[in-house]
Amino acid sequence: MRRARLPLLALAVWLTAAPAWSQDQPDAAAADRRLRELEDQIKRSQAEHAEIKRKARAISDELGHIRADMVAAARAAQDSEELLSELEHQLEDLKALEGDRAAALQRRSSQMTGVLTALERLAWRPTEALMAQPQTPAETVRSAILLRAAVPQIERSVHDLKDEIDVMSRLRADITNQRQRIGNTALRLDGEHKRLKELWDRKSTLQYAAIAETEASEQRVRQLAGEAQDLRELMQRLEEERQRRILEAAEKAAAEKAARDADLAARKAAREAEIAAQKAARDAEIAAKKADKERKEREMAEARAAREAELRAQAQAREAEIAAQKAARVLENATREAAEAKPMVSEKPIASVQGKMVFPAKGSVVERFGQPNEVGVINKGISIATRKGAQIIATYDGQVAFAGPFRGYGLLLIIDHGEGYHTLLAGMARIDANVGQKLTAGEPVGIMGEDEAKPALYIELRRQGQPVNPLPWLTAQKSKGHG
Repeated sequence: MRRARLPLLALAVWLTAAPAWSQDQPDAAAADRRLRELEDQIKRSQAEHAEIKRKARAISDELGHIRADMVAAARAAQDSEELLSELEHQLEDLKALEGDRAAALQRRSSQMTGVLTALERLAWRPTEALMAQPQTPAETVRSAILLRAAVPQIERSVHDLKDEIDVMSRLRADITNQRQRIGNTALRLDGEHKRLKELWDRKSTLQYAAIAETEASEQRVRQLAGEAQDLRELMQRLEEERQRRILEAAEKAAAEKAARDADLAARKAAREAEIAAQKAARDAEIAAKKADKERKEREMAEARAAREAELRAQAQAREAEIAAQKAARVLENATREAAEAKPMVSEKPIASVQGKMVFPAKGSVVERFGQPNEVGVINKGISIATRKGAQIIATYDGQVAFAGPFRGYGLLLIIDHGEGYHTLLAGMARIDANVGQKLTAGEPVGIMGEDEAKPALYIELRRQGQPVNPLPWLTAQKSKGHG
């Protein structure tokens, strides 16, 4: 009877659950169809995303070529600026030489005018008139001898005067040619600046297009993946949670064992250290009493020196800390941007290129690191006197951490080189770089002003937020600027 009741009981349970099972069947089938549709859409979106990534790589390669062209164009612009400064300096020398020659020629001309006037008066007098002069015959003969001796000297002076006139003519021709060379060089420089502007616009267009398309594709994939929440994902999450708990339990047990072992070792070491300390204390007690007075005096002197050094360091680092914190925040926001291109990292760490970083501008150093400036404040960087509208380039590979106006700096550009090193450039009239942009050494980043009487670029190099002298890091250049 018990065997007969068991199948009947199972049948009753099945009949009781059958309506619920039949009711859930359409919902499960619809969810399964929706899941398959989402999976198909995800596959298609992933294929589209892969194609966009391929396009992004192609755009990245093109940006690399554009960046190389921009570096070459910036180098050509700076070479033209340097040549233009040298030509203008030569023109000033030629003008000064022309002034000296003109003054000498004027003096010689005045002298010759007096002599020729005297000779002209003598030429108008006949020979017989000399006999009627109120002087002795000896004086008359002496005058004739002096006149005869003066004529060759006058002829030589006339010849020298002619040579001076020829030299003046050549100088004026050289000045005309120099002005022509300056005009041609200026036209070439203007063309190079226009080419840089075109390359910059092309680079910005490609970057914005690549970033926008990549972000849109990634957003579509994320949306579709977010909708694909089903039983398999739930089970996977439960399994991951179980594994995590197992791992946490194992780590906790290992940590507790390590803590016990460490506690035993610490007690043993403490006991041994206590015994050694007691022995050392007994041995050092006599010497400590003798040296106590000297130690106190030394500690007081060291404390005073440390306090003075701390006050100086706080005064010097306060401004740097504020700027570094703001730059760090800007850099942190920039790193969150979802760009497909890989970060550009230099093959060589910055610490290995000391003395090889390029100067950001052509010109002469007018303010040096550690020296007081016009208002008595100690310089934390250097200043370079440049030409009007001079091209500014990146000193080394890095990423733009900040670009824009900042307090007393005016337009400020901060480049993060990694390893805690940053370059600060200020004094530009225009910045050609955006936050988060990757830069290579020599890539153009800005232009100096055209309206300033004496434009100067301010440069700081900071390590872990503290300013260091940038000159030993920059490669030696033959500066031809005059500031």
